[in-house]
Amino acid sequence: MKSILNYIFAMIVFAVLIFAKFSCTTGDELHTTELEVNNFDETNYEVTTDSIKSLFDYHNLGNYWETFKPKLRSEIRIYTEPKAEKEIKLGQSKIGGLPDLPKNVDWFKQDNGKALAFIAQINCKDLKNLDQHIQLPDTGIIYFFYSARQESWGYDINDKDKFKVYYAAKTDNLEKKKVPDNLEAYYRSCNLKFKNAACYPGWGNDVVRKNMTQQDRDSYFDFPVNENINKMFGYADDIQDEMELECQLVTNGLYCGDATGYNDPRRPELEKGMKDWQLLLQIDSEEDKTGMMWGDAGRLYFWIKKQDLKNLDFDKSWLILQCY
Repeated sequence: MKSILNYIFAMIVFAVLIFAKFSCTTGDELHTTELEVNNFDETNYEVTTDSIKSLFDYHNLGNYWETFKPKLRSEIRIYTEPKAEKEIKLGQSKIGGLPDLPKNVDWFKQDNGKALAFIAQINCKDLKNLDQHIQLPDTGIIYFFYSARQESWGYDINDKDKFKVYYAAKTDNLEKKKVPDNLEAYYRSCNLKFKNAACYPGWGNDVVRKNMTQQDRDSYFDFPVNENINKMFGYADDIQDEMELECQLVTNGLYCGDATGYNDPRRPELEKGMKDWQLLLQIDSEEDKTGMMWGDAGRLYFWIKKQDLKNLDFDKSWLILQCY
């Protein structure tokens, strides 16, 4: 019943978004035409600067547009398509299934020897024409692993071994790894489709809190929200609070499972570096497709500092899990 209600809600949301887009833009401004709600394909809908502006106009927030427009970011949406493992080519981007790691690299484990669950592999070649800010190399594969028992939520530096982000620059010596004997979570393999999109700050972002009245913030909160958002870069689709500060404090040794780290006297100085963090990969709960359910319909967020991404130092990434 819950999934049916979620589906109906999603269709209503899409209908509102489409109505807003067509009623608030001219024919020359439309990036998507002849879009039928009853035959909606999310991979064909383009989230652009124009369509986001339409949302502001539709919700009577057009007077804020010039403030928000410079804050928009580009993201790469990821759409999943269940596919048998044998139908996905070696080294191809995918979520779930078995990792295609270099032959000299073993399946990643926690410090206690438990195998980490394989989440995704992203072949940089697939993003070559989509990475608008050239944040990734042209070649190589980035791999993502996480605790099979979901033992880390990201607020304790001692949980560093509960996830792994690994980059392989060379892809000519790959092999499909076998399932470890002690693996406790295996997710269904999915082929991936990628698409550029624009995104706006979340409801809890500073630009929203500092520039909007409470009433207008409530209207902003009512902007349509897509379910099952897998993506790279852009703004994280927060379920709870924004995570950049948590990443900064935790990776500098402060415990954020309660107020301890946030009240630490070192926070003011460390807080200056929170803007260095950016979203690397967001993985949603898609139990029907991937078999993934993060907490109670939550999301996994892999974060990395901009300089570490530039240096391809993915080992310095951090993971946070949020749920409802």
